[in-house]
Amino acid sequence: MSAEPAVDIRNLAFNWPRGPAVLQIAALRLLPGETLFLRGGSGSGKSTLLGIISGVLAAREGVVRVLGNDLRSMSGARRDALRASQLGVIFQLFNLLPYLSVIDNVVLPCGFSRVRAAAADAGGGRRAEAGRLLTQLDIGADLWNAGATALSVGQQQRVAVARALIGAPPLILADEPTSALDAETRDGFIQLLKQECAASRSSLIFVSHDVSLATHFDRTMDMKDINTATGKRAT
Repeated sequence: MSAEPAVDIRNLAFNWPRGPAVLQIAALRLLPGETLFLRGGSGSGKSTLLGIISGVLAAREGVVRVLGNDLRSMSGARRDALRASQLGVIFQLFNLLPYLSVIDNVVLPCGFSRVRAAAADAGGGRRAEAGRLLTQLDIGADLWNAGATALSVGQQQRVAVARALIGAPPLILADEPTSALDAETRDGFIQLLKQECAASRSSLIFVSHDVSLATHFDRTMDMKDINTATGKRAT
């Protein structure tokens, strides 16, 4: 018997209150360890879909199973706990805490999840693991104790990636994570992200409007092919 999918979506429907359907997806499956490139333009619903997979938003209809968990049967608090423990989310707007240093932003998920804290500590301590990730992402030690807002947009983006990767969560969701990077840095970044996911056997959904990135991933899906909603006004 094959392993259960990391993500298994069937007959998904979602709409904002009193609004038309913005997502109608018959099926989407992501296998353990698989990397998926999900392409979509503005308004296609790609960020809304990531919100549902991460448990931030709740589907109106259908099956949404993530890492073996039926999200539609879970309370908001249980979805929050699952996200903190099992998912690494790279937000489009980074969501770094401005009053924390760079390295404290990276280790933050370990304070909300014993599982991720234990995984990070096994490598010599969570701050050492944060430093390793930051170094891999070309954020030098001279910046680790700086406030997050002292960094450039591209540097903040890479700090957000390190935060998502720490503790080796089994599912990584990346929402336009290369938008602030030049082409050369972008390609190196994607290879690093894939290497880190492979090392921890994590699955990856990488969302972008840039179809030229698709060749880096195991499989590609386009939102216009899987989302049949007619009243789209999502992102």
